[in-house]
Amino acid sequence: MSLNLDTSAWQRLTFGDAIENIAVRVDDPSQAGVDRYVGLEHLDPGVMTVQRWDAPDKVEAQKLRFQAGDVIFGRRRAYQKKVALAEFEGICSAHALVLRGRPHYLEPDFLPVFLSSDYFLDRAVSISVGSLSPTVNWRDLKVQEFNFPPLDEQKRIADLVWAIERHRAALTHSAAQARGALAQVTAARLGSLPTTTRLGDLTTTRSGPSFSASDVHDSPVSGSVPVMGIPNTRPDGVIDLEGVGHVTGLPHTVGRIDESSLVLIRTNGNRQRIGNVYVPPLEAHGHAVSAFQFLMQANDPADREFLFWVLSEDGMQQRMSDGASGTVGLGNLAVRWLNEQIIPWSANPSERNATVEELKNHNSALTAIRAEIDATSAVSRAVLADVFGGN
Repeated sequence: MSLNLDTSAWQRLTFGDAIENIAVRVDDPSQAGVDRYVGLEHLDPGVMTVQRWDAPDKVEAQKLRFQAGDVIFGRRRAYQKKVALAEFEGICSAHALVLRGRPHYLEPDFLPVFLSSDYFLDRAVSISVGSLSPTVNWRDLKVQEFNFPPLDEQKRIADLVWAIERHRAALTHSAAQARGALAQVTAARLGSLPTTTRLGDLTTTRSGPSFSASDVHDSPVSGSVPVMGIPNTRPDGVIDLEGVGHVTGLPHTVGRIDESSLVLIRTNGNRQRIGNVYVPPLEAHGHAVSAFQFLMQANDPADREFLFWVLSEDGMQQRMSDGASGTVGLGNLAVRWLNEQIIPWSANPSERNATVEELKNHNSALTAIRAEIDATSAVSRAVLADVFGGN
């Protein structure tokens, strides 16, 4: 793809000259006078607008205020690429930067486009400091130099990228409708099964290993194990293996994904993400999972897909969210609690298989929409790469 851009007129500016850091601090979130709090857990990589939030009275400690039109950039773990335009006012995590373009240099619609590009994000990652939670500091970011197109070209670029983003958002809405229909069918079908059983009688579940950041490598090295993290388990139910870390020093007994495996989110700041369940693709076999996830292995691999549908059912998802320990901050799901859950069951393998096939058929429309969403996202990435690739 080529947009045939003439970059000869682009202007080189420091980040701080072109973009303002809005550091308006709020000491008591419950008294902020707004009704939306945006944490880093609410920002979805590749989604250019804020789509999720929580109530301010659910959080404590100092936060940052933002206005409609500001862009929230997750400066902690910038490699997660969490950048989103806020279309409303609210408060956000202090582990973010609230950014606003200076009108003389930036079109408002161009700012989130620029901040979503690898041109910016790769630089942000490169200047991050710290090992366990690498963070971008404003004093380092503001002196970085970037090339910016003239205002009229910014508008042309932004119009194209936002047209693609609106199409992606429309597809996401269609996916939500399809997901709602699937949820109704899933609950009804599982509810019709003749009996129940204890989950722990069908599975073996354990959390992933803990390890030091110094043991993580970007590519395979001698003795390393590929380990999936939370960023690899996307909110849309897809496992994305991009950016998987390769960890050295793990015991040979560490659990590995195979044909019997499911992956569940064990620990998260967003309760609705706790218990989210994934069927790993074939290319994930041999991977371990992080300490924030469970590796669940079906005693009979033939039951893996049935167990996936049981665990992904909305009622079960809510039970796992509610069953997580902790009242603020990170919630944790316990293996013992999970093993004791009573789930729908049939002793007849043919009935279990028929259940899986029926639900898979209903899921086909949702799968098709998600594939189109992925294709649309790929087009957006290609456009951004073409725009900023020569800078």
